[in-house]
Amino acid sequence: MLQPIRLVVTDMDGTLLDENRQLPADFALRVQQLEARGIAWAIASGRQYDNLAEVFSAAGVYPDIIAENGALAFAAHETEPFFCDLTPASFFRPILEAALTVPRATPVLCGVHCAWVADSYPENFEAVSHYFSKTERWHALSEIASLQVCKVAVYHPEAAAVLWPVLAPLCRPDLAVIRSSPYWIDVQPMRINKGRALAALLCRFSLAPEQVVVFGDYLNDLEMMTLGTHSVAMGNAHPELAAHCAHRALSNRENGVMRYLEDLGLFA
Repeated sequence: MLQPIRLVVTDMDGTLLDENRQLPADFALRVQQLEARGIAWAIASGRQYDNLAEVFSAAGVYPDIIAENGALAFAAHETEPFFCDLTPASFFRPILEAALTVPRATPVLCGVHCAWVADSYPENFEAVSHYFSKTERWHALSEIASLQVCKVAVYHPEAAAVLWPVLAPLCRPDLAVIRSSPYWIDVQPMRINKGRALAALLCRFSLAPEQVVVFGDYLNDLEMMTLGTHSVAMGNAHPELAAHCAHRALSNRENGVMRYLEDLGLFA
């Protein structure tokens, strides 16, 4: 017998948000309709927790939040993580050194409630601010050596073409180098991913994978797609991700998440 859906999990950029980084116009109403049926909403993103909390509180919605590609997980209305996996900044030194040799690359060290942004290219700060609300600047590696961080994210306006060839060869059995968007390369311990944090969320609320619908579009969503049995790739999804998903939705430009859930009858 099929188990009823009890949780909707969505990635943020390229999935729930449209091409202008806007939530669906009826998002708050739709979340209320789901909650009335006992269905919760969770966000699983590479973004900073404080950035995500700011976006959703402004909309009057308080989802469970998986942040920093799964290094952190927060229950709704809680400001401290129930799941947290931090790593010394020194672990990422080879990545940081390599990234700093690439013109126009901006490495960001992602902490629980702060992101430390390299100050070499101020023209990148606006792009970084879309994903990190609480930031501090750093100039030399010695300034951030003692930090405990979730991951390193490196921004470049042509990351896939320019940054990826430099950082990808530094992947190790204990270190994952991931294309999280056309403009970002995420680097994290191999053990950290959205699927692991989602498993912790399911355990906290005693949910089975069969009770979850999961949406994503890029390669940092892969592990949570293989965890959920109802995995949905957006119409704009990276082909490698789509190949691992059981279902397809329309693109984020076409409000694909909401239209898919409507077709499932979850708003009835």
